[in-house]
Amino acid sequence: MPLSNIKRRSFLKQTTILSAGFLASRMPVIAGPFAAGELNGLQIPLDKKLDPDWIKSLYERGTVTTYFKSKNELQYIGMPVGGINCGTVYLRGDGRLWLWDIFNKNQEGIEPKQVPWGSEVEAGKKISSRDGAAYVAPAKDIYLLEQGFAVKIDYNGKSIIKKFEADDWDEIAFEATYPLATIRYIDKDVPVEISLQVYSPFIALDEEDSGLPATIFSFQINNKSTDTVKISLMGWLENKAGIYSAKKEAQERFNTVLSGKELYGVEGSIRNKNGSVTDIQQQADHGTMCIASLNDVAKLTANLSWPLSENPFDHFANNVAVKAIDEKLIGAVINQHQLLPGKNISSHFVISWFFPNLKLEGIEGGGRYYQNKFKSAAEVSRYIRQNYKKLSSQSKLWKDTWYSSTLPWWFLERTFMNISTLATTTSHRFNSGRFYGWEGVGCCPGTCTHVWQYAQAVGRIFPALERDTREKIDLGLGFVKENGMIWFRAEADKRPAIDGQAGTILRIYREHQMSADDVFLKNNWTKIKKAIQFLIAQDKNKDGLEDTPMENTLDAVWDGEIAWIAGLCIAAVKAGEMMADEMNDIAFAAVCKEYVEKGRKNMEEKLFNGEYFIHRPDAEKGRKKLGSYNTCHIDQVYGQSWAFQAGLGRILNEEKTKTALRSLWKYNFTPDVGPYIKEHTGG
Repeated sequence: MPLSNIKRRSFLKQTTILSAGFLASRMPVIAGPFAAGELNGLQIPLDKKLDPDWIKSLYERGTVTTYFKSKNELQYIGMPVGGINCGTVYLRGDGRLWLWDIFNKNQEGIEPKQVPWGSEVEAGKKISSRDGAAYVAPAKDIYLLEQGFAVKIDYNGKSIIKKFEADDWDEIAFEATYPLATIRYIDKDVPVEISLQVYSPFIALDEEDSGLPATIFSFQINNKSTDTVKISLMGWLENKAGIYSAKKEAQERFNTVLSGKELYGVEGSIRNKNGSVTDIQQQADHGTMCIASLNDVAKLTANLSWPLSENPFDHFANNVAVKAIDEKLIGAVINQHQLLPGKNISSHFVISWFFPNLKLEGIEGGGRYYQNKFKSAAEVSRYIRQNYKKLSSQSKLWKDTWYSSTLPWWFLERTFMNISTLATTTSHRFNSGRFYGWEGVGCCPGTCTHVWQYAQAVGRIFPALERDTREKIDLGLGFVKENGMIWFRAEADKRPAIDGQAGTILRIYREHQMSADDVFLKNNWTKIKKAIQFLIAQDKNKDGLEDTPMENTLDAVWDGEIAWIAGLCIAAVKAGEMMADEMNDIAFAAVCKEYVEKGRKNMEEKLFNGEYFIHRPDAEKGRKKLGSYNTCHIDQVYGQSWAFQAGLGRILNEEKTKTALRSLWKYNFTPDVGPYIKEHTGG
């Protein structure tokens, strides 16, 4: 049977994800090969010819996924290593930071046609990724400022200086275990073993200490020689405050050395020149940057000579430095250690930033949340130094706890990496506490209910953010008190989305489950009930199967009774029944129960074709409009998935659900989607 356009779209999304996953793990081809005669016209073989060794490997515990310089695997690594809701800073495979999207002016999604790889992005240049360029030719090596580390090793009358960059080492190994990456530097000429852990504090259930605008670099060095070794580790950071708005004739940048018990570091800022009167303090990119040592003492300079000299470690002076906007102003920090044979040391640094003037056009609220706790980048670094033991140990405890499971490493890595979205400019938190998320970076406003209701990790790891969003936005700014409608993009689009409404009700129940008491449910029950009543009212013929044409995540208003939407609504009303029971609202619990029972019965009888759940067209309009109809839609039992997430048990017959899932494998797997696209779209 032919695939509908919508089903094909969903399928393409899935294969994109799978392909990326297989490439990341360097897995072999897992299906086929197929002769032309073995494939039907849809390019979907019934026998997938899976490699049995590959199937077996999926169940093995395995080891941490490690990427190597020698295999040319480091160039596209971009692991977010800033605090959640603090902008984007990516960690490259060799340990450098890139794609500095902390200045409140989006730099993501860069098109290769517009920006040569490896070059700086032109200041203020408008860029876009909506043509898919970010997938075809992913961004890499986008450095808006100078930042890095180097080591000087003195031993047995010799000196070795190496930058922590790919070209300086025989081998580099990158372990991808978000939220903490481990990088190992290997070189036959070096008498020590060096590893680096890079992360921002990430502590489950603690959105405050997980939202620090900073990145920690923790070096571990082991002396494997028989000589005493002197280690000097240097980190540097260019001051780019005012990167877009500063003018040479009006502003200048300055660096200040901070030296004392509380912090050893260098903070960079921007100021007006004498006689200049501007509004630089109000600009989005106005703020401060800091690099500091987390050790007890360090050497500092406000003005590192650039480019680096052959021995940059010996030229440290200058407590204050001022430079014009078009000159590089770089602060640097050195930690020094004496390392006896067989001994090891730890050496810690932090890079922090403070750019609080976030404002999104047309969205209520603004200013970054971290300004409620800090007034400068130096204050952020000082806080981390004062609380380093707790922040580091708790972050490492979470990483060790997650990855010590008996589940396969590949599964744990891929399951958790998606929460790193919070540490990109997809996600923001305003100074009011409001959480805000794009659909994609800079694309499609309003913490869209029909997109964000798919996410589960935030509600489990940082439940306070989700509870606050339910109260401030879904049951607050975006709530219509007259009928219980929830605007699906809050103030950005004042309409409902059917799957967004249902998914938000399920999230409300999840947020109650993730609360220590019943205060959240009691305080919001009146509005929650109205939202559920609005959902029930969308079942026009009262058969328990939602049938009101309404916006949904597939960006098309569909008519008829659609399995995936109907099932999601059944799950949401089931959650409503559970909440009504807890609130002792017996009458409304009975209304919800009746809807669920009727919906389940009719979905299993009217929408199940023996193999899978379908989209039954509107009785009067027929198939005139776009829909999935009698095709095997990827999301057909999505409501059951949500029901399991919220502990609601089975809302659909077990055998029919499993049969539907088997049908997805039967009809929706193809080794090559290209021939289908060519045949059915002419592309």
